[in-house]
Amino acid sequence: NRWSVETSLTFPMVRIYMLKFSYRHSDRAELGFGPAFQNWKNTDESFIGQANAYTLVLSYRYYFWKNFNAEIEFWPAWNHFNSFVDGKTYKGPELWVEYKVGYKWDFARRFYLNIQPGIGHALYLQQDWPGVDKEPYGKFVRESVIFVPQILMGFNF
Repeated sequence: NRWSVETSLTFPMVRIYMLKFSYRHSDRAELGFGPAFQNWKNTDESFIGQANAYTLVLSYRYYFWKNFNAEIEFWPAWNHFNSFVDGKTYKGPELWVEYKVGYKWDFARRFYLNIQPGIGHALYLQQDWPGVDKEPYGKFVRESVIFVPQILMGFNF
């Protein structure tokens, strides 16, 4: 089966909802794409506010040994970020990236679970939200790093 569709079992806990379709173009590599909506909320760290981001997920997954895999995902989004600092809404494009390593368990012929812990961070934000300093760029990236506890459930077709 060359095609699959998957969704995250862990992201809804932080109010991120995604559905990703993947095409396995070789024995070791898959390309993925799909919609996501990010509605996360922060009240105690940087990025204090609530996201309302319409997102397109783009990914490349490589199986380096059996079902062990590494994946990079890009999350370009159009965000309506509601700041809890000044009460304003900041609209504009942004780009986040995630790096993950995991293992895919196949079960019941067509279903699978992919356990993929990883890290993610911002690459670009058009709007300067209160409390976000994009200069110097390296500090901006470091301060946006998050742990991504990812568990995906999927279906091959």
